[in-house]
Amino acid sequence: MSFLHPALLVLLPLAALPVILHLITLRRLKTTELSTFRFLFDSYTRQRSRLRFADAILTALRTLFLLLLVLMFCRPVMKKWSALFGRGAGRDVVLLVDCSASMNARTGGVSALERAKSAARAMVERLGREERVVVLRVTGQNEEVCRQLRGDGTAVREKIDALETGPSGANMLAALKHVFGAGGKREAASLVYLFTDRQASGWREARKQGMEQVVPAGARLIVVDVGSRESMQNVAVVGDAPGRLPETIGLPVVLKARVANHASSGGPTEVLAKALVNDREVARRSVTLKPGEEQVADLTFVPTEAGTFRGRFEIGTDRFPDDDSFLFAVNVRPPVSVLVVNGNPQTDPFEDETLYLRTALTATGGDPLRERFVRSLDFREVPEAGLNVAGASVVILANCGGLSADQFTVLRKFVADGGGLIVFPGERVTPQIYNDQFFPVPGPQRERLTAALLGPPVGDPKKPETFERLTVMDFRHPVLAVFDAPGAKAFATARFFQRFPMKLAEEQRQTWALARFASADPALVESRLGRGVALVAAFPVNSKWSNLPLKPEFVPLVLQMVSYAQRRPELDAPAVASADGASEIAVAGDWGAPTGTVKDESGKTSALAFRRAEGRMVATFEQPRAKGFYEATVKSAAGPTPREGQALFGVNVSAGESDFATVGENELREWMPDARLTVVDASAEAQQLQGTIGEEREVWRPMIWLLFVIMGVEFALATSGGGEFLTKAKRLWRARAAEVEVVK
Repeated sequence: MSFLHPALLVLLPLAALPVILHLITLRRLKTTELSTFRFLFDSYTRQRSRLRFADAILTALRTLFLLLLVLMFCRPVMKKWSALFGRGAGRDVVLLVDCSASMNARTGGVSALERAKSAARAMVERLGREERVVVLRVTGQNEEVCRQLRGDGTAVREKIDALETGPSGANMLAALKHVFGAGGKREAASLVYLFTDRQASGWREARKQGMEQVVPAGARLIVVDVGSRESMQNVAVVGDAPGRLPETIGLPVVLKARVANHASSGGPTEVLAKALVNDREVARRSVTLKPGEEQVADLTFVPTEAGTFRGRFEIGTDRFPDDDSFLFAVNVRPPVSVLVVNGNPQTDPFEDETLYLRTALTATGGDPLRERFVRSLDFREVPEAGLNVAGASVVILANCGGLSADQFTVLRKFVADGGGLIVFPGERVTPQIYNDQFFPVPGPQRERLTAALLGPPVGDPKKPETFERLTVMDFRHPVLAVFDAPGAKAFATARFFQRFPMKLAEEQRQTWALARFASADPALVESRLGRGVALVAAFPVNSKWSNLPLKPEFVPLVLQMVSYAQRRPELDAPAVASADGASEIAVAGDWGAPTGTVKDESGKTSALAFRRAEGRMVATFEQPRAKGFYEATVKSAAGPTPREGQALFGVNVSAGESDFATVGENELREWMPDARLTVVDASAEAQQLQGTIGEEREVWRPMIWLLFVIMGVEFALATSGGGEFLTKAKRLWRARAAEVEVVK
């Protein structure tokens, strides 16, 4: 207890006045016995003990009255939690404040982070001026926001007040390593406070790796639980983000919203999931979830114009509003233009070079995803003389042996500018012309469209026993990943009766073999030139040289090649960036030395640092500060024309933050058996009962009522002479005791 006016305590000796007066009035009188007063004297003897007792009570009441009156004027203040927040005895006092997304959950209108900051401020106020305070913001990537002497505490309190939650979860193991060192060998801080809601997801790494070697023996750690003891009936929405490739105008986009009910008990909950694009509702679906259940709601959106749009899933709000919406970007483009150059057109459709290509690029039915991609293609076919790559995204050369040197130049420039080229050579192709005139890029850099070198055709279609098989397939590559199904034997029955033997130049640059024949010769290679991709096959797409066009694998192979080779956006960014890890933002390698920034919704920007990786310039964006939409802008002044690209992506809270399961005190003690661990229940319910941590409550108001009670009792004793009042009180007490005995 403390006082707002402690100087008035000098008046406390006044409370002794009633005692002094009582002692003064206690004087013995000379006794004279008279026979006529014998009966009166006997009566006085019987009542004397009661009168003395009443006199003592009156004196005590008057003393208490004066004592309380002085204390009331001193204005006493009661402070809760004082035993917990004593002064630190060592060099440092470390305050670890959990700023994970779950700390935004509200109980009684107050979030866990607000309770944590209030407790941390109260801790700072109780420190000495020479104590050094360290404040650590605990998230997925911990941040030390303050390390200074306490002083008057103003600067430290400002740092604490400025703390905000992030979208990621907490990493308690990393935070404790920051304090004690990776091996727990650094000198332990004098006092470490951890203000947290004890959410289990924040202790995931600690559970996996253990903390015996992190927290040294004897370290003083006080875990202040500022969460809530109430069961969180939380419903969250997350989503499967759209892919990096843009969607196509006019084609349905199926947005998948995953809704999870994290309640541990209770009945089913009905949730209305909505999809909004640029704040306009485009679809909705109602789902019913049992406790602990998760469902996927398919919400269909049909874009009508090209551009980049802000999308989000939405459900009703609850005590944790951060996971009641899921943000993502939707990129929409016109249909993909695919130009097929037919090097051997025939009037007989079965002899035509592009028969099977045309079938693959226009096939409908079967796999819905494959059909959707086919519908996104703008397919057109021209002879060699009609080659015009303007507006094309992918160019396919089918047995083109009559192309001129100017057309070779156009195709190389097309690839360097970001277009995709797929080459299927055939009987009309002269390998030497391709190797010496088509593939080399004129200039001192000695670049090549591809490092592959074609040899004269080998094999005989009339001798099936001379066929080759595909034996080595890189199923990790996007072109072939679709065939990497458990138990599948893709291309097992494909036979190549005639083919072009391919070799890779000794100084091969940006060229990889995706598939090889049994002879180890490449069957399909990928090359990069500038911002574009070239895929070169060792076989044509007719049924004379192989039976591949007749196999079920042919259609998905061609579509995967087109999908992979198509022209990419200037700036490649995800639709949703990770809240816990790093996300890649990339441009083509010919951008030179790009610079970029990422801007959040509040206008704050952070710089992007690009590095070269696999022919691209890649930057990583990690640990976003808040949930919301972010805009990335990348510029490059290299080359004759400055280049600039922009992208939009969303950041959401980490999925693990929606589950409010907590770790218990026994688990914490088991993980840190040698630490001096104290777990304090400072939850919302505890603070409602005992007051906010550090809160000061004046108690002079209840003291006024107590003074009135004392005055009433003193008046009753003084006016009744004491004896009658005590007699009545004694009779009343005996009657009440008799009633209780009868009831028993």
